[in-house]
Amino acid sequence: PGHPSHGLLCDPSNFASVEQGMAFLGMVGIIDPPRPECMDAIAACKEAGISVFMTTGDNKATAEAISRQLGILSPDSEVAVKSITGKEFEEMSESQRAEVLKRMMADRGQEGAVFSRMEPKHKQIVVKMLKEQDEIVAM
Repeated sequence: PGHPSHGLLCDPSNFASVEQGMAFLGMVGIIDPPRPECMDAIAACKEAGISVFMTTGDNKATAEAISRQLGILSPDSEVAVKSITGKEFEEMSESQRAEVLKRMMADRGQEGAVFSRMEPKHKQIVVKMLKEQDEIVAM
């Protein structure tokens, strides 16, 4: 707030004029790899017939890649049925949500599902609805 140019950046209509004459210096990528014990835990859950749902704030592509790495989704998984964002879930009707969860649970013990860009309110809805479907839920 104390910098003389701060006022320019407060108004989005100024962005085009401010973002001129810049030089690209580089790009950095980071990864937060899954803990080594996760794969064994997920494999044990599958063997016991437990469905593993991954809920994350990550974007959809990242969440799907990590879930495949962990064995939650198979490499040839039909992500249209097994992966959904919190916003997509929130925009559905109650009956559509219930149907999505039923489809996700259909492969119990073989394959899980991925919820990306999830907010706490989305997680609460998923847990509540799974319990309403007589599923045992743990986080």
